[in-house]
Amino acid sequence: MAQSSSNRPFPKSQPVSCLRCSEAASGYTKGACYRRLLFTRHGRFRNGTTAIARPLNPITYFRRNLGRTLPLAFVIVLSVFLIASVVTIVNSIDLTVLTIYNYTKVFTPVIPRIAAAVPGESVIRVPAAIKTQIQKTPGVERTIETSGFFFNINTVFGPFPFVCFGVTDGDRDYLLRRAGDTLLPGGRMPAPGQPEAVISEGLARNKKVKIGDVIASPLDTGTFVAAPAKIKLVGILRGPTWMAFTSQQFTDASLSQVPRSLLVTTINPADQGRVGDMLYTNLDKFQVQVLSFNNLVKTLRSSLASMYLIMHLVNGTVIFVVALMAGMLSNIYFTQRISEFAVLAAIGIRRSTLVWHAVSETAILTSLGWILGVIVNWSILSFMRGSVFEPRGMLINPSDPLSYWNTLPIPVCITLFAVATISYRLSHLDPVTIIERR
Repeated sequence: MAQSSSNRPFPKSQPVSCLRCSEAASGYTKGACYRRLLFTRHGRFRNGTTAIARPLNPITYFRRNLGRTLPLAFVIVLSVFLIASVVTIVNSIDLTVLTIYNYTKVFTPVIPRIAAAVPGESVIRVPAAIKTQIQKTPGVERTIETSGFFFNINTVFGPFPFVCFGVTDGDRDYLLRRAGDTLLPGGRMPAPGQPEAVISEGLARNKKVKIGDVIASPLDTGTFVAAPAKIKLVGILRGPTWMAFTSQQFTDASLSQVPRSLLVTTINPADQGRVGDMLYTNLDKFQVQVLSFNNLVKTLRSSLASMYLIMHLVNGTVIFVVALMAGMLSNIYFTQRISEFAVLAAIGIRRSTLVWHAVSETAILTSLGWILGVIVNWSILSFMRGSVFEPRGMLINPSDPLSYWNTLPIPVCITLFAVATISYRLSHLDPVTIIERR
């Protein structure tokens, strides 16, 4: 019978060598050449024949066993998506509140309380002594007296009142410059004395309104101070800060009994938070209320502490369960490959090399699953951001770093759990016994 091409010796006159490094292989049968190049870097001969794939290359296992690797990768992707999306949605509460009050980074409102009322005066104002104290505070540039009305916006908590400040044209332009907001084409600023307003682009998206629509009316409920008339939207501002303005002439004429607050600005906008903290600490809290950005953040984080604790407990439970399940799957797959590892150990491969081989396979699989899970989470939340979340008042950040930091323990725990179980199995591996059973 003719000798098969797979075992036919290579002619000595035509030495066979590796295609890349020209490593000589003459004098060997084709099978011997395969064995000789089993652990070399290359796997192709000059005559076009292909050597056996490197058994210690992790990619080899993935290519040959997609049915085993894909389910585990799918579990990792789902776990990353679950945890990242939950953290992002929970953080939307924090992001929503901070976005609503981010105008306190531009100016610090100082609101008079009932205790500041002066007998005989019809309007409650910030006491003169406190106003003088504010003006003498280091770093303060302006104190702008204002009043206004409120209109409802959509939030994760339901309808929430947002203030529309009545200021002069000069003060309005000054505040817009500090905030970096500009008027979009097609709009204009409110006319003096008219029931008109200009609002930020984020507020317009939140309320689903456009120029010419009514944003507030006397029939609105749930606000602190209802609009005295139907307020027409005449302009939309583009910028990072949510703000709304109307003319001071309109609020003075229509809201004459509404308390007059102060908007305090600093010479250096970067000092607004520091000066706001000073005013919050130093001013009489029985007579005025100071909306300091840092204090708002502190209060918000304190109120959400229990929710964050629950979120971390849930995430920890999910990570533990997924790591346990993935480790069990890895152990099952390793048991099915025990003969492969026994052969490698029998031909002289060190146990440390085999452990590193198992670590490499698991680490690559979990890393790829984590990366794919991050991409899936970002894609789905980005798609749903404008169509599902924002119209319902939920401001989310699909790129929130905290959400992805919370998913990092998934690949780490899965790798450690799998490596621990596989290392134990390898330490008790008897290759001779396993080979004899075959």
